[in-house]
Amino acid sequence: MRTVHAWCFGFALFSTNAALAKTFDVNGAWKQLNTVLATHYAYLEDAENHQAVEQAFRKKLNGVYNKQDFIDLSQSYLRHFTDPHLNLGPLNEDDYIVYPTGADIFAVFEENIAVVLDVKRDSAADIEGIRPGNKISTVNGQSIVSAIEDVMQVELSRLTDAQKNYALNIALGGKRYQPRRFKLITKQGTSEMLLPASYDAINALSKGDTVLYKKIEELGYIRFNNAMGNSHTVADFKAALQALGQVQGYIIDLRNTPSGGNTGVAEPILGHFSTTAAAYQKYRIQTPTIHYQRAQVETANTQPAQPSIQIPFIALAGRWTGSIGEGMTIGLDALGAIAVVGTPMADLLGGIKRLSLDKSDAWIELGFERLYHVDGRYREDFEPTVIMPGDMDENGNDVTLERAVFLLKQHIDGKREVGIQLAV
Repeated sequence: MRTVHAWCFGFALFSTNAALAKTFDVNGAWKQLNTVLATHYAYLEDAENHQAVEQAFRKKLNGVYNKQDFIDLSQSYLRHFTDPHLNLGPLNEDDYIVYPTGADIFAVFEENIAVVLDVKRDSAADIEGIRPGNKISTVNGQSIVSAIEDVMQVELSRLTDAQKNYALNIALGGKRYQPRRFKLITKQGTSEMLLPASYDAINALSKGDTVLYKKIEELGYIRFNNAMGNSHTVADFKAALQALGQVQGYIIDLRNTPSGGNTGVAEPILGHFSTTAAAYQKYRIQTPTIHYQRAQVETANTQPAQPSIQIPFIALAGRWTGSIGEGMTIGLDALGAIAVVGTPMADLLGGIKRLSLDKSDAWIELGFERLYHVDGRYREDFEPTVIMPGDMDENGNDVTLERAVFLLKQHIDGKREVGIQLAV
């Protein structure tokens, strides 16, 4: 009887899978996904070992019988592009974070462990005391190697260094709304640490102020709080300028803009930094008929806004400066910032659009618009003019802000620090 039941169960499972295979055209869905990439994605040719990755994932389609499994597999496939702007959904409770929005730790993969280089200020990781220089050896009971392989769905040996580090930081962010458990190694020894879901802090932040501001001696400091898609941010920035009153210089902090936003918010803010219509970035658009390299280079301008800022200013950027935050950073640089201080940015590639994938009831967001600094550099190639190893030191101090205050005061005093080129 047991044998008969087992055989029946196996036959039923086979029949169910066969029926699902008939109702869901997995090969058609895969073809549609890759056709959309080839037609609309302006960064496809930059992807490392793309052809080999596509072939490897195509072989995995044999075990995919429904749309949810296809979406899960496709998400892992797209992570190999190491582009935080390239996302596929709908997303559910079991999905990994969208990077860098859900990340609060930035680490690199060294000798099979995670070495922390930076921690997002006021995040769960920061509050629990994780600091640059700490090491993480396990995530939710998995080794770091296993965690990376779970994110990418391929063996570690098949990944480039860039892909390993990208997957590592997604793994450290964890599942979107699930707590994380780390084995942390510090100078004091090894300990287990439980962190809440990283999205908890993001959701809490969305209910707070769009900008924060304060005076630092004679300087005005304004920090954006991941609200570059909120139309109220424009008025709140203007109100911050008015509330600060007379100052000798500004520090504009874009280090907490991981979720991006839109030009409808960015351009009016940038307008305060110019007395005339001025270029802040350039772009080319990929279309179904015109590849971006053949498309004409267009210029994005901002219109002057009041009050007009005609005193020195510095921009702060970092690993949680994403998308329109990156656009504003290169814009402020083009509009005359004395310096951009910080770490390399998040590299969310291009201006994005969302397209439907009807064969899998999914959607894909991708960069169809390639973006440039006004000097012709790709936006993703721009780095701060004063590079910091991290925003936070091992004691939790904001060394990027401290550096910016020092440089801006030096500039105001008419001095120059040896070895640093500052624009006049």
